[in-house]
Amino acid sequence: MGAAYFIVVERKIDGLDTEMDGKSLSRNMESLDAAAHDLGVRPLSDFFSADPEQAMDFLRGEGVDANEFKLPPLQQFTAQEGLTTVRALAAHTAASANGVAQDLRACERILNAAMQHSVGWHFEVDF
Repeated sequence: MGAAYFIVVERKIDGLDTEMDGKSLSRNMESLDAAAHDLGVRPLSDFFSADPEQAMDFLRGEGVDANEFKLPPLQQFTAQEGLTTVRALAAHTAASANGVAQDLRACERILNAAMQHSVGWHFEVDF
């Protein structure tokens, strides 16, 4: 099955479908982050965050002693920050990898709506 990155918006935006595949982003994150570095933009993986309570629940479900961890608070990012990276990567050859361009277009669509509504966002990963 594989991991998939997906966008979580800070609050619901009427009419916005936030569905995206995200598996290509996950499979190619290392090369995309390297390309972002070369382009002088923030790497996509920097936009990952998770609700600490949900993360603890996940860890407990995996049999991990969650008391051993102090997780950082959930971070929200501006849509403009994400769009800068997404657009730079979409114009770069790293986006030519199988499915990456489609995932980046989905990110751009969602982040454009988030920017229009001044809504923060972050990436989460589905396993």
